[in-house]
Amino acid sequence: MSDRDRLAGVTQLSTWVARDAEPEPELELEDAAAIERVDEESARSIALRALGRKAASRQELDRTLERREVEPDVRAAVLDRLEAEGLVDDAQLARDTAERLRERKHLGERGVAAELRKRGLDPDELDDADRDDELQRAIDAAAERRRRMGSLDDETLERRLAGWLQRRGFSGGTVRIAIERTRTRGGPRFR
Repeated sequence: MSDRDRLAGVTQLSTWVARDAEPEPELELEDAAAIERVDEESARSIALRALGRKAASRQELDRTLERREVEPDVRAAVLDRLEAEGLVDDAQLARDTAERLRERKHLGERGVAAELRKRGLDPDELDDADRDDELQRAIDAAAERRRRMGSLDDETLERRLAGWLQRRGFSGGTVRIAIERTRTRGGPRFR
């Protein structure tokens, strides 16, 4: 096969591809808007699927619907309806999330508040009674962490423990007290 025959085949192929790749007719403006617009029931279905995967705040659901290009008025109507039905309750979600963060992640109140704000929840929804046991949680977390870090000298251990507790959202005073109360009495103190 000569170069001329190969070139003829490529030319013929490119002509065939170009002929079949005719542009699609443009949609009328009204038709395009109708295709992209999501109705309220479809938006509600999207929100319910999101709630089926994980409890979500109103703001998280609004972002989900916004990513799916749901109109703002439809999003507001769907979210109001879900709140009226009791499927979206930001106050209860804030309390449940705060309890989980305190128990499982050993977070202090500042850490809990930061995580709630990330999810679009108001930390002021929490009762003061929920916050009262922060010192005891810090002491328990420090004691558990201290046991795991037992091979370090005291100064290094306390410095690392203080950093760990502060990153968890405990205040400086609470961290100092927790470290003092979990410090082992007696025995040699290494420097």
